[in-house]
Amino acid sequence: MTTPEAPRVREPCRARCIDRPCTYFFGAVSPRDLFLVEELSALAKELPNFRFVPALSGKDVPADWPGERGLITEVVDRHVQAAGDAEAYLCGSSGMIDAAVRILHSKDFSDGAIFYDKFT
Repeated sequence: MTTPEAPRVREPCRARCIDRPCTYFFGAVSPRDLFLVEELSALAKELPNFRFVPALSGKDVPADWPGERGLITEVVDRHVQAAGDAEAYLCGSSGMIDAAVRILHSKDFSDGAIFYDKFT
């Protein structure tokens, strides 16, 4: 199902993820908290440099859940090896952002390569 928000995700990914690797980590508590999953999964199949990594952190994650499990910061820690020339764009709660920044710093991301929007 395509939502009205889908073009806001699809078009920038098509425009910017063609020559440069791009990973979209999406963390939620339960499957009902995720959105645009079908759209992002389709983009991952369409664009060779785009990876979509959904993760669920709730206690009742379905046994057949195909994505990652755990807090999104734990998932990022498992997947991201080193900064290199990568940039990180984050949005979420203050606690999640602060934890993610600490993890990214441990992987040699500089403050100038980390951009975020804290939700309150």
